Amino acid sequence: MKKTVFVMMLILQTFILHAQEGTLRALVVDDKTGETLIGATVVIDSTTTGTTTDLDGRAFLNLAPGVYNLRISYISYQTQIIQGLTIESNQTNDITVRLKPADIQLNAVTVTAKAVRNNENALLTMQKKSPKLFDAITSDQFSKIGVSDAAGALRKVTGVTISEGKYVFVRGLGDRYSKSTLNGSEIPSLDPNKNSVQLDMFPANLIDNIIVYKTFSPDLPGDFAGGIVDIKTKDFPNSFNFQISVGFEYNHQANFNDNFLVAQGSRTDFLGFDNGFRSLPREVSKYTAETFPDPYLDPSGITSVSRAFKNRQFQPTHAPQFPDHKLNLSVGNATKLFGKQLGYIFGLSYHRDFKNYFNGIQNVYEGISAGQTTLDRDILSATREQKSTDEVLMGSLLNLTYKMNDLNKIGVGILANQSGASICRYQDGYKLDTNPDSTDRLQNRGIAYTERSFINGQLSGDHVFNALNKMTVHWNNSFTLSFIGQPDLRLMRNAYTINDQGDSLFYVGNNEKPYRFFRDLKEKNYNGKIDFTLPVHTWGVSSKVKFGGAYTYKTRSFREQAYYYSIRYNKNYNGDVSELFTDENLGYNGNQLRNFLITDFAAPNNYDANQNLLAGYLMIESPLIEHISLTTGVRFEKTDMSLAAFDGTKGKINTTSLLPSLALTYHNGEKTNVRLSANRTLARPSFREFSPLATYDFIGGYIQNGNPNLKSTTINNFDLRWEKYPKMGEYLSISLFYKQFFNPIENAQIPSAGGSGSQFQYKNVEHSVLYGTELEVRKHLGKKNSWLHHFKVAANFSYIYAFVRVTPDELQSIHTWNPGASDKRAMYDQAPYTINANLSYQSNDQGWESSVNFNMTGQRLIVYQIDLPSIYLQPMPDLNFNIKKTFSKHYSIRFRAKNILNSTYSEEMNIGDNIYYTTRYQPGRSFSLSLTYKFD
Repeated sequence: MKKTVFVMMLILQTFILHAQEGTLRALVVDDKTGETLIGATVVIDSTTTGTTTDLDGRAFLNLAPGVYNLRISYISYQTQIIQGLTIESNQTNDITVRLKPADIQLNAVTVTAKAVRNNENALLTMQKKSPKLFDAITSDQFSKIGVSDAAGALRKVTGVTISEGKYVFVRGLGDRYSKSTLNGSEIPSLDPNKNSVQLDMFPANLIDNIIVYKTFSPDLPGDFAGGIVDIKTKDFPNSFNFQISVGFEYNHQANFNDNFLVAQGSRTDFLGFDNGFRSLPREVSKYTAETFPDPYLDPSGITSVSRAFKNRQFQPTHAPQFPDHKLNLSVGNATKLFGKQLGYIFGLSYHRDFKNYFNGIQNVYEGISAGQTTLDRDILSATREQKSTDEVLMGSLLNLTYKMNDLNKIGVGILANQSGASICRYQDGYKLDTNPDSTDRLQNRGIAYTERSFINGQLSGDHVFNALNKMTVHWNNSFTLSFIGQPDLRLMRNAYTINDQGDSLFYVGNNEKPYRFFRDLKEKNYNGKIDFTLPVHTWGVSSKVKFGGAYTYKTRSFREQAYYYSIRYNKNYNGDVSELFTDENLGYNGNQLRNFLITDFAAPNNYDANQNLLAGYLMIESPLIEHISLTTGVRFEKTDMSLAAFDGTKGKINTTSLLPSLALTYHNGEKTNVRLSANRTLARPSFREFSPLATYDFIGGYIQNGNPNLKSTTINNFDLRWEKYPKMGEYLSISLFYKQFFNPIENAQIPSAGGSGSQFQYKNVEHSVLYGTELEVRKHLGKKNSWLHHFKVAANFSYIYAFVRVTPDELQSIHTWNPGASDKRAMYDQAPYTINANLSYQSNDQGWESSVNFNMTGQRLIVYQIDLPSIYLQPMPDLNFNIKKTFSKHYSIRFRAKNILNSTYSEEMNIGDNIYYTTRYQPGRSFSLSLTYKFD
């Protein structure tokens, strides 16, 4: 019995001691390159207790509470001893150890234990040591500046601007010239009219960091000129971590506003998808364009399809909305599975945002005549506009990483996003296309719902082969399904007059047809890549040879079906548009044909497309001479794109490209680098640009044409950067860049179109040039022990000049009304400058964190016109304030104020000193409050 009790007590004591253990987690890196060291020895000094670092350069030791001295050694490196390392019960102690090469100093060095640096500092170190030129922003910065998605975060990166709240432009170049990847793998766009990814689909709480590569190296995709934006999702923590955040936001123009525009929707709209409420009725979808009922030969059939839509709402109604609300949750841990380390993280994000503006301006102009100096009598319509948006974004993330041993690990990642936006638009103004002095008025209404789905799955692996001189292999397979649907987009225009008695008389003209659109785009994208890194030691020099390959295959299908009502009965009505769509006024009423549905099938607008891309590369990273390192190599890419429209139109691109790269880095001591690079990249047309589609923009009143004869663009890139890292967390850089474009793709007006029937088409122009400079500084305002050290300023400025030669035909048309016009113009959607400034305060002891952030982008060309002045989007200064108070280890509260200046969104044309607005509105100020609970 005594033995049994003794054994039980011994077991119990063992469990208690184990429960009281703490964890030491050490990251061992090369001090010169910043890269992790695999197989370094980590032992408690003067004992046999120890381990070696794994393929991530990490070592883990479970130790009883106490104070230890740690010895870290690695062949060809100086041994380091860390003294006074404190281990506490049930706590994890993180340290980063930087080993110097043995040729610097052969004696052991003793240092004091040091906590791991925060993410911003770690990324600055990575930036300093990397042979690539890049800028970045980390998850801890997301919190400080108060952003909710990837698009908002990227606004703060040097040389980056965001268009339409979601599309990234790097160094003034967007769409086809800037590329986005997810954990290094290519992802498709969710917009049929764009090449770039909609970055508002990625919630900030699921992102670890975002890196913007601004120069090409052969191990990166070759189809970019501005930059590659690589979004890194959160990795698992090494101990249990749980966090939940709830927040609310108020905008006086949108929330609790009785005039907010709404339309009837489905019961699942709050989850970001339509449950079929807006689907095309079976009674209508069963017909093709050829079999659609004839209104005169098939009275029963035309009556049936005309009344098939149960939702006949074309006029938005009004209803107040609750405040914007959001929920963010994440949980992660590292555990054991079959005796091996398994790490996981799960994240969930839900955002619902309401936006509204009123008294906006929307004007449409016709072509200008020779000798005119104003557009006062060339306006087709002048309207006041209200637009209300109810948008839901849901995101989820699951990442699993399994370490089979210290030299091999595999990872599985799944990212799913779902978004739904309900948009209602109403315009009221003057209809002036027949007479500039006309008193005829018009009303435009739009009801739209856009649903976006994105599911990405990744399977990756990392391996180290000791027998091959510690060669590392990284592979990644990624598969993405994406969908964007626009079910039952409804558009309606009508006219009205006001008589002498003040009564409004409403009518529908012969060309004013109520439309219903059904559009969807589906894309599948497979991306596989493998990278080999082989360390090579020759003539006393340590170098790296990198080689690998990639394969991408993607398919896209685009479908559009349109229907409109022929209004033959009650063209003059009482102002309630629902009167036009009652059962007795649709189809046949007795023997009388009233209003009826017509199919408007446009074959070229429906197409199937696919792309195959095969790539391989070889490169070397090596010291060249003392203080100078070299990175050079070449990438091979073979592109095969094809497209087939339903009208028989086809397009094809089949090219082979060799993309060389050369980069030199001069290391002037430990704190200063000078970088010089030259490389060649390319830009392929998107499926939309490449397709023969001709789509009508009902708001802008123009037709957008694709071009199946487009060619890929070739770009020569040259970069020079001086950078300095004065102290921890501080940074200063000056960059110069120059780019030559051959066959750049531009969107330009077709000269022969003009007037109210303006048409635009994507086309190659012969040549263009872009050059500019970037400045960035991050600086603490005081010394480390002073109160001013809590304040930090970060600012960056970019200036970019770019031009395109105007073709002789275009210039001839422009000279008819502007004889002094230049033969150069700005590149499409290119911003001439960007400014970002941030003043932050952080006191960890007091639990306070705050920042003031300012952002502004110069005017940029958004519509290039021939028979009118081109339209430019004007600067919109953006000032935000953010403050956070941490009350305990677990709780914090945050207040944010956004768009404090209530800046105006304005699209303008200029003739001399005269300004003409095409679109103008104010989005309003927003104020938010959020509460966060964290447990780790």
